[in-house]
Amino acid sequence: MLEVVSLRTEYLDNPLGLDATRPRLGWKLRCDGRNVRQAAYQIQASVSPSFTTIVWDSGKVETNQSQGISYGGPALGSLQRIYWRVKVWSNLGEESAFSETVYFETGLLQASDWKARWIEPEKEVDILAYKPVPYIRKEFEVKKGLVSARACFTAKGLYSFYLNGIEGTDHLFTPGFTSYYKRLQYQVYDVTPLMGEGINALGIMLGDGWWRGATGGASLKNNFGYKVAFLGQLILEYEDGSREIIGSDDTFKTSNGPLLKSDMKAGDLFDARLSIQGWNEPGFNDASWSSVQVAEGGYDNLIASRSVPVKRKESFTPKLLMTPNGEAVLDFGQNIAGWVEMNAQGEAGTEVVLIHGEALDRDGNFTLQHLSEHEAVEDFQEVHYILAGNGVESYHPLFSIFGFRYVLVKNYPGEIRTDNFTAVAIYSDLEETGDFSSSNPLINQLVSNSRWSQKGNFMEVPTDCPTRERAAWTGDAQVFSRTAADFMNVYPFFEKWMADLAAEQFQDGSVGSTVPTVLGHHDLEEWERVKKLITNPMVAMRRPKPGTAGMLDGSSGWGDAAVIIPWTMYLCYGDKAILENQFESAKAWVDYMAACARNPNERFKDTPAYQNDTDGELDANYIWDTKFHWGEWLEADTEFKDLAAEMSKSQGCHPDVATAFYAYSTGLLADMASVLEKIEEEEKYRELYKKIQRVYNQYFIKDSGIILEERQAPNARTLAFGLADEDNKQAVADKLAQLVVEQDYHLNTGFLSTPFILQALAEHGHADTAFRLLEQDTCPSWLYAVGKGATTIWESWRGMKPDGEISGSLNHYSYGAVCDFLFANIAGIRPVWETPGYKHFIIMPLVGGTLTHASAVYESLYGTIRSSWEKSDQEITYRFEVPANTTATIMLPGSVLQKATEEFPDVHYEDGRITFTTGSGSYQITLINS
Repeated sequence: MLEVVSLRTEYLDNPLGLDATRPRLGWKLRCDGRNVRQAAYQIQASVSPSFTTIVWDSGKVETNQSQGISYGGPALGSLQRIYWRVKVWSNLGEESAFSETVYFETGLLQASDWKARWIEPEKEVDILAYKPVPYIRKEFEVKKGLVSARACFTAKGLYSFYLNGIEGTDHLFTPGFTSYYKRLQYQVYDVTPLMGEGINALGIMLGDGWWRGATGGASLKNNFGYKVAFLGQLILEYEDGSREIIGSDDTFKTSNGPLLKSDMKAGDLFDARLSIQGWNEPGFNDASWSSVQVAEGGYDNLIASRSVPVKRKESFTPKLLMTPNGEAVLDFGQNIAGWVEMNAQGEAGTEVVLIHGEALDRDGNFTLQHLSEHEAVEDFQEVHYILAGNGVESYHPLFSIFGFRYVLVKNYPGEIRTDNFTAVAIYSDLEETGDFSSSNPLINQLVSNSRWSQKGNFMEVPTDCPTRERAAWTGDAQVFSRTAADFMNVYPFFEKWMADLAAEQFQDGSVGSTVPTVLGHHDLEEWERVKKLITNPMVAMRRPKPGTAGMLDGSSGWGDAAVIIPWTMYLCYGDKAILENQFESAKAWVDYMAACARNPNERFKDTPAYQNDTDGELDANYIWDTKFHWGEWLEADTEFKDLAAEMSKSQGCHPDVATAFYAYSTGLLADMASVLEKIEEEEKYRELYKKIQRVYNQYFIKDSGIILEERQAPNARTLAFGLADEDNKQAVADKLAQLVVEQDYHLNTGFLSTPFILQALAEHGHADTAFRLLEQDTCPSWLYAVGKGATTIWESWRGMKPDGEISGSLNHYSYGAVCDFLFANIAGIRPVWETPGYKHFIIMPLVGGTLTHASAVYESLYGTIRSSWEKSDQEITYRFEVPANTTATIMLPGSVLQKATEEFPDVHYEDGRITFTTGSGSYQITLINS
């Protein structure tokens, strides 16, 4: 039976508040038969769920396209709901019924739709102190005959809202984190069920959030401003067609309450004795409350929400530990980002303290010292709750989030019972799409660790860690983006974040190391104030004037996120929109690299590249040997205490790394131009790529395959980026394998090249070495951390040394990027850029190591892809599943064609593998284990 399922608009389920004027529609086909493809579709759109009034009927459109279909109905108005459904015809002549009905709703499409005013609850603030959370309220009357109510809210800071005492949404940390001055999101909520005829009450709380709270490794405060503010309007529609707007203005009233401090990093101070019962309900006496102030602020930077919301996710119950030093510590068993829900009962004034951390030290005591590389860890990830003394009291943070597995409990009244504490993971509500399992339980735990590090760091933006820095480092994100797309549907997440990257890109085309930046301030007044206090010139260089690049910005491998991430999203989801949106940003970054490469470095003026020219141009013009670069970063034989010395020694100059990324991004930009049919740009950047590649081979790759003595990273990167000439390629691969063997099958790569090393080895004749490296369980290796009980990926290969010493973050996803090797190589599921988004894909499994079986599942935009194999002494059985409306090229190791020939008429040998193409269905093939 042919069915249409999983209808989505802009990658979201029944979204509200879109500002896309022609939203993208997509769906999946479900059918039991083999080789089923969509031959045609018909979309119907209506303003009513009964489809009595159809505003758009596409008619029968003959195409197999089922993703990225633009809405083709009449121009959309603000706050307009459109219901839509689809039916399809298959290549086998079957016609489906219409799908279930779904909908989307627009937001406020014009600035003139906003009638509310920005309001500020605070008159004067101490810019250095923690501030109490402002409480804001407004009562209003709802007339008889209400049929629809929408809330359109945003804030400078974070907001939470209530209607008639009921929490208005399960979305957290709204309005999210964006480049606020240019892109401030607002949210739209359907609040019709929360209202009733008569007097109603709206309550709002405002937190510091990313606006003015502590951000980044240096805990910069007041990044965007000194005061929090709110903008919102309730839009009420009645049976008689009338509309009423209750907008934020000077009639709203405000007061402080029990939440005396709420900083995302530092944590909360909540005095329950100051609780205000009924403050967000009708009839509350607010005579003592003050009027808010109407503030300056427009609407031009407002955008609708562009990604999935942040929500409460998994919950964990703890075990109670009494540590050697006599402290009570809760162990939740999983390192997460989130908060703890606590129940307590005791005398009024009792102050319960929860301190959140990732680790126990070598003696088994709670510690935060491994997170102190950048700053002291005092006043960090703490909840202070002062009891009211009124029976059982419950609390969890609202505007704070912590990275932790362990919680140190202080001054808890009575017996500490574990059923009074629940840890809740909090992250962006991304659909989980992929999983991998094998006969090696350590590898399975590695997969879990990588997924949990993604969950712990994909909260609005892709942060490096949920503890010390919480910064969206561009290098970390680009390294992990491919694996992120294996585990979850991250297209809307990265589409939003890449728009912020472009918004914060500097005039010279360089890209910040963090986006939005937390290495310096956005607020000019705060930057000028802080500048006067800085006495260290190096610190001043790292915190430039807002809108200008700092010394630590514009690094290769980090800035390349401008090119690599959009291309990766296109490869995995097949949506050209992200290429169209980001092309100018990507081009500006490549042009910046080209300008830097043409700028001579006196340090290298006597090297051959500065003496030789080709076609009238210095070869050095195609080597990027200027500016600061982070380099490979945290290679396995580098420890945190060595980083400052290493950076001082190199002066941030890494020509091999920078030139490789210069070439790679230039080549990808040419590919982007090709997809977008920008012929002149494609030719220009294709030619530039060839010049960089020629120079790279001439000056960086020696005949023996060595690039840098004793370093694995340059060889892995060169192979992964396809930079080595055919004459050099195998020598580079052989040298890489030799370097791994010389390290007794251990790594010495860092952030930038670790994702590529196994694939580079396996695809160039060294699969056995790749498997031995993957299954290595002594330090440094991926499985070493697993053996030490890790539940997330560590920042450093030596996050916990064999003697128990801990250093760095223990929740840092970068090294977990190796998991793409499990999906793309061991299970063999690979997208093809000519037919991206897994419309046509490859399954090319790799059997090896000690593994006796392996399997992966991936939920693509078209449906479920599966690939597995099971090995015995005599044979290997391969199983795979291809979703409807897709095809796959299957490439299996082996030499016996007979069984495959019977089922797949196009079977042939290709690159030493049995190769054939198939359409949808489930398949099983058993081959002799040779």
